[in-house]
Amino acid sequence: MKKYYMLSMILALGLLLGACGTSEDNQESSDSGEQTSEQQDSEATSGEVDDSEDSSGENSETSEGKDMELSSGIDTVMASVKELQTSLENSADVSTVNEQGKKLEEDWDSIEKKVEEQFPDLYEKIEESLYPLINEAKKDEPDMEKMKEWVQPTLDSLNELKKNVTSK
Repeated sequence: MKKYYMLSMILALGLLLGACGTSEDNQESSDSGEQTSEQQDSEATSGEVDDSEDSSGENSETSEGKDMELSSGIDTVMASVKELQTSLENSADVSTVNEQGKKLEEDWDSIEKKVEEQFPDLYEKIEESLYPLINEAKKDEPDMEKMKEWVQPTLDSLNELKKNVTSK
């Protein structure tokens, strides 16, 4: 009796998990046109999926999503720089500056590869002021005056990057 109970639970779980992907599959079918039953039968028997349909619409949506993600990441980095700038202007203690420097570095790391790949010239320009700013902020005794000098060029470079991303 326990075997039947266990078998029925496994079957029910399998059906439940199998149904999880149907919503997305239905949406994709309606967006890209329905496949003929002949294609579906051949896919079911061969286990292969025909990816030969034009996916340029999908690529542009993916590209737009990546641009929005990059734009959002740039906003995050700019907010971190501005937060650090405020701390510097208000003569914050060293531990606060250190924490903000680490946060800035983490925020930049999340978008750095994308920026380097898509905008190599701007990447180098940002690198000239951002990295010294981050490195100084992580020191035990950061030079606050030097950091103040790097904040504005960093923000200017990030603004330029943001304009390029949004105009793309």
